[in-house]
Amino acid sequence: MPIKGYSEFLILRCNITAPLFIYSTMTNIKNSSPPVYEAFPYIPANVASIISMFCIKYPQLAQSVTEIRLRLGGALSLSVFDKNVTFDHTGCVTGRPYICTKEDIDGAAALLCGSSFHSHKDELEKGYISSSGQVRAGVSTYGTFGGAVWGIDGLCIRIPRDIDGCSAPLLDKTGICSMLICSAPGVGKTTLLRDMARRLCAVYGKRIVVCDTKYELLPKKKPLFADYICGKEKAAAIECATRNMSAQVVLCDELGGPDETKAVLSAQSGGVALICTAHADCMESLLSRPNLKLLYDCSVFEKYVFLKRNSFGLEFDIKDKTV
Repeated sequence: MPIKGYSEFLILRCNITAPLFIYSTMTNIKNSSPPVYEAFPYIPANVASIISMFCIKYPQLAQSVTEIRLRLGGALSLSVFDKNVTFDHTGCVTGRPYICTKEDIDGAAALLCGSSFHSHKDELEKGYISSSGQVRAGVSTYGTFGGAVWGIDGLCIRIPRDIDGCSAPLLDKTGICSMLICSAPGVGKTTLLRDMARRLCAVYGKRIVVCDTKYELLPKKKPLFADYICGKEKAAAIECATRNMSAQVVLCDELGGPDETKAVLSAQSGGVALICTAHADCMESLLSRPNLKLLYDCSVFEKYVFLKRNSFGLEFDIKDKTV
């Protein structure tokens, strides 16, 4: 459905007291399909039809959908940034919310797994399903004490979003350096990292390696100087990138585990720039996590970037590592 277009404003706040740096990228979305349509191959036809009717009735909201949530016996909903939107079987938000059936859940899970649950056994036990392309789903499961999954209660299907140039103001301000990009879930860390990979290759001409454990950083068009290590645990991928792939910059999403911390500390000694993300909405929150605090104490990252979304778009609070 034709839409006029919109602006994405990126605001950089540097070291709190510095002035704001405002950057605007105009994105032409006229005659384009909402990003949520990317997930339609992975959900049952009846659910896709309901969401499609919602998109037709509310085109502006449809452009900002970040997740599809299916809950067994609960409401089908869409995440529009930090808001939960429900609608009836005709896609109308004022109607009674559509309630997901076991057939809806099982159908979506089968499509995400390519009808091979066995090949995704390890992922299911860890709470996610990776699929071809950029679509990835979090999974809430029923399981035995041994870890085996015997039922699925809910699915959170994340919608891949490509915003060309969204990392430009950040890289223009910081240059290429080791940095940790932090925010609460669903704000835009993965989207930022995906665009950063493109820009580091196209503008800066760097050899990069992207550690993509859950297959959500793969772009539709691969950057010229980028290598992707997919499906491998982050610690092993980081080690491979620094020791075997001669990377100039390594990108990795969602740090936090002890093995990843050790790999990052090892990579630091090799002189490779590391650009990673983590879940934390402020420095206090970050330092409350022991593994991330260790990286902070060891001065692994030169910059800490806290990403927030406001009424204008994205805001970056850039902090230097203090001694």
